[in-house]
Amino acid sequence: MEKNMRLWYQQPAEAWTEALPLGNGRIGAMVFGGVEKDVLSLNEDTLWSGYPRNTNNMEAGKYFRESQRLIAEGKYKETTELFEKHMSSCFSQSYQPLGDLEIHIQNAGEVKDYERSLSLDDALCRTQFTLNGVAYAREAFLSYADQCLVMRIWASQPGCVDCDILFKCPHPHEIFFRGHEMYLKGICPSHIQTHVSPETKRIFYEEAPEKKGIRFAAAARITGSGGYAEADGEVYRVRAANEVVIKMPVRTSFRNFASHPYLNGRDEEYELLMDLRKIREKSYEELLEAHLKDYRPLFQRVKLDLNDNRYEEQPTDLRLRQFDRQQDDRGLCELIFQYGRYLMIAASRPGSQPMNLQGIWNPLQEPPWCANYTVNINTEMNYWPAECCNLSEMHEPLFRMVEELMQTGAETAKIHYNARGAVAHHNVDLWRMSNPVGEKYPGCATWAFWPMGFGWLCQHLYEHYAFTGDLIFLREKALPPIREAARFYLDVMAEDEEGRLFISPGTSPENSFIIEDGKSSVAKLAAMSQAIVREILSNYLKILDILGMQEEMQEEAKKALPRLFPFQIGSRGQLLEWDQEFEEAEVHHRHVSHLYGLHPGHQITPQDTPELAEACKKTLEIRGDDGTGWSLGWKINFWARLQEGDHALKLLKRQLRFVESTRGKADYGKGGGTYMNLFDAHPPFQIDGNFGACAGIAEMFLQSDEEKVLLLPALPQEWQSGSITGLKARNGLEADIYFDQGNLERAVLRRTGNFEKDVCIFYQGKTIQFPLKRGETKEIRKADFE
Repeated sequence: MEKNMRLWYQQPAEAWTEALPLGNGRIGAMVFGGVEKDVLSLNEDTLWSGYPRNTNNMEAGKYFRESQRLIAEGKYKETTELFEKHMSSCFSQSYQPLGDLEIHIQNAGEVKDYERSLSLDDALCRTQFTLNGVAYAREAFLSYADQCLVMRIWASQPGCVDCDILFKCPHPHEIFFRGHEMYLKGICPSHIQTHVSPETKRIFYEEAPEKKGIRFAAAARITGSGGYAEADGEVYRVRAANEVVIKMPVRTSFRNFASHPYLNGRDEEYELLMDLRKIREKSYEELLEAHLKDYRPLFQRVKLDLNDNRYEEQPTDLRLRQFDRQQDDRGLCELIFQYGRYLMIAASRPGSQPMNLQGIWNPLQEPPWCANYTVNINTEMNYWPAECCNLSEMHEPLFRMVEELMQTGAETAKIHYNARGAVAHHNVDLWRMSNPVGEKYPGCATWAFWPMGFGWLCQHLYEHYAFTGDLIFLREKALPPIREAARFYLDVMAEDEEGRLFISPGTSPENSFIIEDGKSSVAKLAAMSQAIVREILSNYLKILDILGMQEEMQEEAKKALPRLFPFQIGSRGQLLEWDQEFEEAEVHHRHVSHLYGLHPGHQITPQDTPELAEACKKTLEIRGDDGTGWSLGWKINFWARLQEGDHALKLLKRQLRFVESTRGKADYGKGGGTYMNLFDAHPPFQIDGNFGACAGIAEMFLQSDEEKVLLLPALPQEWQSGSITGLKARNGLEADIYFDQGNLERAVLRRTGNFEKDVCIFYQGKTIQFPLKRGETKEIRKADFE
């Protein structure tokens, strides 16, 4: 059945997490859809505080081997104190809002038939209502093709559009006019200080040129028909118009992570004028046509149909509230899946910055956790749907960040560890900081003493090859960072009396365990670190084999790989998180990092390593089914990989719990779920949960590794019939899957990547294998497995 993929409501947004997101990868807007006043909360992905600085702790290298000696002796507190006092460094900078574009409607009266919506099919926001018998409508979209925000305001009767248009900006700025164009110029903070008392000054705008932050410029070109318009102070007034069209480009002085944005930045004003020159004479219809031509082919690549449109005509907020009670709305599961794909297209495009904790949408100068790149799960989770959900191009910004981190990470490896290669830790920002954060903050070792971020990010490089077969990418983009990650781990690993190698000291992100005189987060080793090292060394060696290359470090990696400390199973049958079976300080902790080998890795599978898979299942049972928004998203994927579809759906339903929006400051209250606008509620808002849920739904229908493809491996019993088309699998495959009465009806496989090996399909414990060349299609049915 044809689906109408949209979010819609019968009242304006009152809170930011009720507004509707638009984006073109670089520029973001949250549309509130008010009647008397509409607000578009604006962002640009390079608007950050700060400028390039060396953020490494120049003394840290003196203490790394000492930390290994202390932890080998079981001195947990001493190791922790050593790190926090001598090896931590500064916190990241913060992602910044641009400000608001406000439209004040001058008409007053009784409002009827109000509706606002976001069409996922068209990436278009629409607000409509009747006021005093006149129908009004506003449409807005963010064009990647023309790099601007576009809004059209019109009425059903001539001369009825009366509005004031203005900019609001939280940074030092100026506003001026040139004809029908309203300009905003400003500058971002030089520094935002975190982890200080509320009374302490936290936002700094320095005067010295070498300490100034990123400049930015925006313009709103305002045109229309009928009536008249004039600038009045900082307000642009429109009266008695038939319609108004606003076209708004944005540019900043950010050049790259290593260039000072004030002293050696881009000419943002010139680039803004070039944007305006391209769009000045384009009509609304021309801009919309170019936008749809760009967007629709991307979004339409994948379609999900669970044969349920019963609640499609209910407002989205009412559907969420009803789902809390009934949980029978399969169409809402379709919507949250496609919403994840929509958000990825809106927030990550070739040439943009990668998505941060909030994608590209943030209204606060001091956002939660700086809205940075938290690379101990969150940034990676943002990109889990990229390959499998057929949006491979949107992965590019993350690849570029890894390439840049290879440079800053090499400095951190040398300074903090006296090691070769490259490393990154818990946080990254626009300036590609790679040091362990903390600034001697008590307890910072829990999250900062973790040199695994760069290695995890490198997984995405190999995954891109595994899905596409792009050998040029493998050689030029994937191999160099993976090589440097491997080089670092080979340099810093410790060895025990049995000759086993491991990253030490080891932490399991943000978790801790009970020791004799308190708690510790620092152990001899952590299972997650071992899984990442195993993956990096394996991928490094596979790449050399695929490319027919030989390198000096190759033999060192071959010898190290079988000596890595293995996974361990505890007394309750669970996978151990650390080197010993410690008592956990928080049994239901949100992170389940030690299951990395199950997901996103492929070291543990029910088919190939059933004992370890069973240990992962036991671990998840002990951890429990609740969690923050992103944690629930990860657990959906875990249960799908364990081929427990009903349990995966149980977690998806938990993630769809309705969470009330708060006004003003972020709410850090417990309990993950979903806000009215379908944003993930950590809480507060983090976008990673949206992408975790999206990827988890895809995993229910299709899984793959480099050897096989699994059809319907975790189909929930409640999803008896339907189809999903356009999903991607490793080995360069695209699949359309149709199912009925809980069983495969047929699947159509297409080879789109550069792979020559046979296709191995696994379904309900049976396997078939067949050759398939690039460009060829193969249809299989359930009978083929009997």
